[in-house]
Amino acid sequence: MIVRIFIPNYKIIRKTDLDVPAVYLVHHQNLWGPVISLAWLDIPARMWVLNVFFNFNACFKQYYNYTFTKRFGIPKIIAAIIAFPISLFVSGLMHIMSALPVYRGSRDIVKTFNASVLALENGQNILICPDIDYSDSGSEMGEMYKGFLHIERKYAKKTGNHVPFVPIRIDKRKRLICIGDAIYFDEKYDFRQGKAEVYIQLKSQMG
Repeated sequence: MIVRIFIPNYKIIRKTDLDVPAVYLVHHQNLWGPVISLAWLDIPARMWVLNVFFNFNACFKQYYNYTFTKRFGIPKIIAAIIAFPISLFVSGLMHIMSALPVYRGSRDIVKTFNASVLALENGQNILICPDIDYSDSGSEMGEMYKGFLHIERKYAKKTGNHVPFVPIRIDKRKRLICIGDAIYFDEKYDFRQGKAEVYIQLKSQMG
C-alpha cells in the first residue's frame, strides 16, 4: 500500500486464472519488475531474493562493495552512509515479506528448491526474476537463468504433479501487468528436453 502511493496504478490482464499455486516469472527491469508486481499483482507470492539481502552485514557489503561504489560510482564514505540504513531496512523487510533466499553458486541452492517446493505444497505462489542481466531496464526479457526450472523435478518427484510456470509481462507505457498462459513440462520429454522446451515457451511470451 505504501509503494502504491509512489508508483502509477497498473491494470491486470490475464490469460491464466489458476486455482493451484504456481511459479510466476517477471522481467527484473532494474528492480522495476518486482516492485510493480508486489505492489499491484492481485496474487500473493513469495519472491526469490539473493540470500545476501537477508543478513544486515552481508547486505551492507553488497551495497557498499558493489552496488553503490562499483555500479553507481558513489564515493566510499557516502556509499557507507547510504548503505547502512538501507541494509538495515532491506534485511528486515526480507523476513517480513517471507521472501525465499536464493543461494546462487552454492551447494546451499538445494535449500532454495526445498523451501520453494514446501511453499507450493502449502498453497503459496512463488515470484522469480530469472534475468541474467538484472540491470537491463528495457521492456524485452533478455537471456534467463534456467536453474529455477529444477523446481519442477523436485515438486513432481514429491507430489506427482507438474508445476505451472506463468510468465508475467509488464508494459510500463500502457501500465499493464499481462499474465500469460501457464506452461507445464510435457511428460513425453525427459527432464533435460522438457526444461529446454519450457524455457523456449516462457521466453517467447516474455519477449
